Amino acid sequence: MLSYKEVEALATRAEELREYITSEEGSKTSLVLPMLGALGYDVFNPKQVTAELTADVGVKRGEKVDYAIMSSGKPKLIIECKKIGDPLGTQAISQLFRYFTSLRVKFGVLTDGIIYQFYTDMDTPNIMDSSPFFEFNLLAYTQADLEFLDRFRKGCLSGQMKSLIRECKRRKLVALIRDTIRYSTSCSEQFIEDIRSNLANTNLASVTKREMSSIVNRVNLEEAIKVVEENLRVDNLKEALHPILISELGKDIAQLISYRLTANSVYLESRTGKCLARVFSSGLDLRVWFNNGTSARAIRIIDDIRRYSDELRECLTLQELRS
Repeated sequence: MLSYKEVEALATRAEELREYITSEEGSKTSLVLPMLGALGYDVFNPKQVTAELTADVGVKRGEKVDYAIMSSGKPKLIIECKKIGDPLGTQAISQLFRYFTSLRVKFGVLTDGIIYQFYTDMDTPNIMDSSPFFEFNLLAYTQADLEFLDRFRKGCLSGQMKSLIRECKRRKLVALIRDTIRYSTSCSEQFIEDIRSNLANTNLASVTKREMSSIVNRVNLEEAIKVVEENLRVDNLKEALHPILISELGKDIAQLISYRLTANSVYLESRTGKCLARVFSSGLDLRVWFNNGTSARAIRIIDDIRRYSDELRECLTLQELRS
């Protein structure tokens, strides 16, 4: 299983080194190879990870993909790397597309060491899709993202990979939904024009593009904050937290937990009122605290508390809950 602590250490490393990484090679050695190592691959064993694999296309010779994850002597996943901060746009996607087609692999990854975009051929067999089905951001990921990334660890890219492909299809749906939401909240010129076209035959047709853009930006921010605030309401946090605790601790232990709600906190207590853990909001941030002498940890969404399953089991024991 991919270790959260190992990925978190890599994220800290990326924050510390990003201003010193000034080349594609720097991204590879400082970030991409350690990520492959975290996934269990021996990056110094060409049977597992082959560097600079030839990927000639037609008359174009000398094409090489940065890395290929190998299984039974064949490439299963290829990785094209860019310098931190370089755009992973049309030109880079086109380059990955050529390698994907040449090597007839199932998965392609485009990365700058921070963002990892995963591509496959769901739309048309053997032709890489135009958009990624999954994106992992080393500096902003959820527990669900981490668990899906773990499906690409050493040993998973062999055979027909039916289970993995099924999960990839589900992540493709998630990506499509996320792209739609991002489009509606992006305030892009195209989005503004879509709204204006809907107003063309109304008495609001005279609204200028600048005025429309200002309104859209303001409403977008207001609605985004409302969504976050709604999810941070303590009654919603408790409702989402309980099934997670059942899953992580078992029903027998979870049903012994007493919940106490305050304006911004959900306290997890023993039957005598001893606080064993606390989930709370600080502004628009979400944090979790355990009664084991450690500091509060930041989490992006309530589901991310699952990454602290060891701490949950340490603090929320039968003995503590009954004391």
